[in-house]
Amino acid sequence: MRSTRGRPVRGGAAAPPKWRRWALPLVLAAVTVLALVLYFTPLLGVRSVEVVGNTSLDHDEVVRASGIETGTPMLQVDAAEIRDRLQAVPKIAAAEVVLSWPSAVQVRVTERVPAAFLVARNGIELVDATGMPFQTVPEPPADLPELKVREASQTDPATRAGMLVLTSVPQPVRAEITAVLAENPNDIRLLLKGDRQIEWGSQEEAEKKAAILPALLTRPGKVFDVTTPALPTVS
Repeated sequence: MRSTRGRPVRGGAAAPPKWRRWALPLVLAAVTVLALVLYFTPLLGVRSVEVVGNTSLDHDEVVRASGIETGTPMLQVDAAEIRDRLQAVPKIAAAEVVLSWPSAVQVRVTERVPAAFLVARNGIELVDATGMPFQTVPEPPADLPELKVREASQTDPATRAGMLVLTSVPQPVRAEITAVLAENPNDIRLLLKGDRQIEWGSQEEAEKKAAILPALLTRPGKVFDVTTPALPTVS
């Protein structure tokens, strides 16, 4: 065994400087304070709200519906909650909220487009392509067909079927339609200008039925039956 006589014996590792013991807690405390300041004060608060995609709704209407208030700390802005509030507005079909740091919020909305109207208890209501009634108007729009169903809603099978048929026909044919009759999803009729009508039947084979209509409507007659698209008839 080699002797260590005359040699200095090394001790344990040197203790770290005292400031290192406090560095991490101080950094954590500073980060916590900064987070609290940013979360609870308007230091990084909302300064502007941009609205994109609105046509019939004005900027202030959308901002009020969103519930966004100027000065609200950006960390408190809940994009999902704002989106849900906006999509609860009947005229808005979809919404998206984007936070633009450090102080701006962009709201993108997709408004419902009227595809038909219906006569309801409370007046004339516009209906979009999904069958959603979303706006009451004083007079029936001259360029839209009437939707005749027992109770219009997005969950009503007859409403969905009627709107599917309406939106599946070519635009020149759609312009001739004055009313969509859909008491049940298997018995749909389209009333046309000139006291004519299309017997559509169910919503099955909608593409085939829609494809044969333009040529079929050039033939003289009042009733155009496409319930069986392989054997259409005119009477």
